[in-house]
Amino acid sequence: METFSEEYKGFTIVVTPVRDNGDLWDFSYRITKTGQGGQDGDPAAAITRAQSAGGHSTERAAATAGMEVARIEVDNILAMARSAKPASSTNAGRTA
Repeated sequence: METFSEEYKGFTIVVTPVRDNGDLWDFSYRITKTGQGGQDGDPAAAITRAQSAGGHSTERAAATAGMEVARIEVDNILAMARSAKPASSTNAGRTA
């Protein structure tokens, strides 16, 4: 079974197509911060997800779908990180 990997916005995504019970394919993916393995004991935890109800017709279709879902998750992680940062005020410390 082949894995598919890609670096995307500072993260490494690895997608593994998985044969379903029938002749359909699902996928699992793992996201790590690029350069940080996400291994046990690593401070940069990896995110691992799986889809088990996708029912893609080919291994390649499952890999493509998995990559798209993982990219969306990375985009969401980055958006949440941006919104969690306090806004810097250019008027801080000034009096009227």
